Amino acid sequence: MPRSWTHVGRCWTNGEPFLALDGELLPAWRGMSEQAYEALVPQLGYQLTGIPLDGGSAALVLTDPEVGDEGWLEVFRADDGSVAVVQAVAEDYRTALDTALAFPATGDQVGDVVAVPSGRLAFISAALDGTGEDGAFLLPESPGPTPHSAALERGAATDASPLLVVAPGTFRLSVLWRTELHEEAAFARWLFTREA
Repeated sequence: MPRSWTHVGRCWTNGEPFLALDGELLPAWRGMSEQAYEALVPQLGYQLTGIPLDGGSAALVLTDPEVGDEGWLEVFRADDGSVAVVQAVAEDYRTALDTALAFPATGDQVGDVVAVPSGRLAFISAALDGTGEDGAFLLPESPGPTPHSAALERGAATDASPLLVVAPGTFRLSVLWRTELHEEAAFARWLFTREA
């Protein structure tokens, strides 16, 4: 039976990757204040889907430059506990997102496992800190309709990213890189599937 998806948040990227990590690990990430992001940049590549962090790990959502250099990463939650992040470009944005969510995972690149023992799954820009003065601005997930536009609306919270409450456990990341729907539409998808 196909999953039923609900949009729960979005993150604005200027091309920098995002980390998906357990809320307890947020203080350990110092992307800005201790130049952890600068140290990470030389390692970035399609094969890298996770990084070790303070005895745990963070999954890496490496934005796909072939989809776009900047824009929204849309975050969805499924009725089976899965979480998906979609980057899309299309005139019919809503249809591109729906297609990305329904697309089979058979051709996905299998990625790392991320443990979320605290039950709080945070998405933060890797260029920021996890907490503190240079920390990411986290907002509770906000279930709502799937966006119809990728436009950056006036007053949009481009510095915020979602914090999801999930059942404690682990997720397996799989990545579907740029997938073309037609000449003017494409998407990439990061799928977090419950393992335990």
